[in-house]
Parts: sequence; C-alpha cells; structure tokens
Amino acid sequence: MPMMKGTSMMSLGTWTARSNKYQTFINVSNVFLLIASTVLLFSSGVLINFYHLTKLDFINWVYYACPMGMMGLGLFMFAVTVFGFLISRTEKRRYHALSSVLLIIAFLAQLFSVWTAVEIRFSLNKGSIDRYQQQAINNMREAPGNWDAMQRQLRCCGGSNYENGFQVWDQVLHGSVPDSCCHEETEDCGRNKIQTFTRNPGDTNLQIWKDGCLEILEDLLRKDILPALMVYAGVGVLLSIVLLITVVLSCAYVAQIGRRNKREQMQWNRQAAANEEEFMPSLRQNETDF
Repeated sequence: MPMMKGTSMMSLGTWTARSNKYQTFINVSNVFLLIASTVLLFSSGVLINFYHLTKLDFINWVYYACPMGMMGLGLFMFAVTVFGFLISRTEKRRYHALSSVLLIIAFLAQLFSVWTAVEIRFSLNKGSIDRYQQQAINNMREAPGNWDAMQRQLRCCGGSNYENGFQVWDQVLHGSVPDSCCHEETEDCGRNKIQTFTRNPGDTNLQIWKDGCLEILEDLLRKDILPALMVYAGVGVLLSIVLLITVVLSCAYVAQIGRRNKREQMQWNRQAAANEEEFMPSLRQNETDF
C-alpha cells in the first residue's frame, strides 16, 4: 500500500514512542534547571545584599564576578527553560536547535561561575583580607556609598581591626567618620568623632560603631561563604553535567526530526513519481483513442 505524505518509513507508533522519550527527558531536565535557576537567583541576592560580596571587588574582581555571574546565569537559565517548555510539543527543528545553542551558552557560563567561586576560596585562603587595608582606603574615596551600605547593615565602621577600625576614616575624612557609622544616624553625626577620640582616647561613648568592616566581613566569609562556595562548586559541576546532557538530548531530538523529515520527503518523491508513471500511460492511451 503506498504511503502518503506525512508518513515515514518508521512506524508512527515507533516515532511517537521515541519522540515522547526525548520530550520527557528534556522536560525533566528543564524542571531541574528551572529549580536551579531560582536557587541561583536567591543565592546571588544573599551574596550581594547580605554579605556585600560585590563591594569587595577592590580585593579581587572575582568577588564581583561570582555573585553577578550567578545572578545573570540564573536569569538566563530561567528564560531558556521557559522557552524549552514552550517548544517541547513542537517539532520545528530551528526552535530546538536554538534551545541547544542557548543551553551551550549556559553550560559555559556555569563553568565560569564555578571557577569564580573556587577563586574566591583561594583568595580567602591566601591570608587575612586585612592586608588590603590600603586598597580599602582608596575604595572609600572612590565608592563611599558602598561603605555606607556595609556600615549600616553590619554595624561596623572603617577597615580592619576590632575596636579601632573606625580610625582609618581619618585618612579619608580627616577627623570625621561617615554618618552611617553612628548608632543613630543623623546628619553630621559623625563629624569630628576621630578628633574627639584622639584628644580623649579613654572616651568610650562616641556613639559610633568601632569594629572595622573588613574584620567583620572576613569572619562572615570564613564561617558562612567558604563552606557554601565549596558546596556550590560541587553542585555547579553537577549542574554543568545536566546542562551538557540536555544539550545532547536536544541535538539528538533535532537530528531525529531531521531524519524523519528527510524520509518523508523521499517517500513523497517516490509516491509522486509512481503516480506520474500511472498517469502518463493513461494519458497516452487517451491521446491514441482520440
């Protein structure tokens, strides 16, 4: 029995079974990636807003790249997985090929994100961040807003050392500290606080935070961030593997659709040729009869 256009040398049941397997595997992977992207967005928000990691870029640029990369990757993966769900029931090769390309980009970005996390760990293990005191002073001049945000939230003031970290502001504000160092922040509440302390070192009622922000941040990073970064590095490798598997499945699905379309076209061409052969003798017979 001749096959009509839209059929294949592969039985419809076999095609549907294989197609459903690919779609199922890809959809399960997309669910995992969607959850992972949400976790990435939440984690990057914590690193940026609570641990102020991006504000430590004067130590090493990876302190900025790691959380921002996680946020960008989370947004990108979320968009890619939503796109994957939308095209999961279609058989248009260009859509699935585009999804594969986007997943490859996400895979490369994930590897970069893992690398930045490992670099931060190495940076912290090299020694205390107190040694970046001079870089911190330069950053205080260039980005005072970053330090205001840290000082308000962490209840700290200045760079290194407990109890006298606030004194580093003397090199920037010459005898004063920012208003964000005050226990109760009001306009000009930090004026001449260092001068007052210099004249009377025994004065413990300055009404400002005295512990250096670098000291507090280092303690937080070593207790919370170092273990978390190692966990993230391991999970990130797993996520990279899932991304790679999803890419392979998407490419296999695209190839399967291409093979089916090619077979359909070949069968259609054969059928068209057969119909033409059947039609031509009858046409010649009609011409003879006439």
